[in-house]
Amino acid sequence: MARRRRSQGPPPLIGLLVLALLLGGGYAIFNHFGGAQADGFHGLTHLDIDDYLENSKSLQGNVYKVEGRVEDQLAWSPEGRVLMVVSQGNPVGVKVPAEFNDQNIQAGQSFAFKVRVGRQGVLVVEALKKA
Repeated sequence: MARRRRSQGPPPLIGLLVLALLLGGGYAIFNHFGGAQADGFHGLTHLDIDDYLENSKSLQGNVYKVEGRVEDQLAWSPEGRVLMVVSQGNPVGVKVPAEFNDQNIQAGQSFAFKVRVGRQGVLVVEALKKA
C-alpha cells in the first residue's frame, strides 16, 4: 500500500506573495529614508521669514528650506543672480550662484530652495527644485 506524501510547507504561490510583499516594503522604506535624501531637501527646517527679517545675522551658517514664488530678478552677473522670492507673504532676496545658470527661473514660478544663511545674512542657494 502506497503512502501519501505529506505537505512540506506552504504552496509556492503563498511564498511568492510573501516575497513580493517583503520586496515592496523594502523599496518603500528605502525611498522614504534613503531616496528622498538624494535631492538634498530631506529633513531641512523651513526658514521662518519673520525671524530672518528681524535678525538675519543670528542665523549665519545655518541651512534651511525656503519655498516661495519668484517675483523678479534683481541682479545678474557671471557669478550668479539675485532673485526676489515671496515666501510666507514676505519678499526676501536669494542669491543663486552661477552653477544654477542652466536652470530656467522665471517670475511667477514656484520653487523650493535649500539655502545657507551666509555672510551679512545673505541667503545663498545650495539646491533648488520647482515646487
